[in-house]
Amino acid sequence: MSLPTLHIFSKPLSYYHDVFSAGLLAKQDVILLTRDACYDQAAWRALSTNRTCMLNVCALARGISAQNNIEPLSDQQWITLVEQSNKTITW
Repeated sequence: MSLPTLHIFSKPLSYYHDVFSAGLLAKQDVILLTRDACYDQAAWRALSTNRTCMLNVCALARGISAQNNIEPLSDQQWITLVEQSNKTITW
């Protein structure tokens, strides 16, 4: 099994409509929501069945929590995810 690519997003899904689609995700890739992307977690989750995570500190700063199908990550878990990924792409 190949290592995943970590796709890091910081804005709502609509911001990326001209440059990103679910077709760019491999089956094992992971989506990480940071900053204002946390507000749009339902749209991100609806886009793909890929593992979707959200950085806890970003959600906390915005007064929201992760929905049931979004995996909250601590800073340490985020570091581990980066280390386990083949590459990261920050959109």
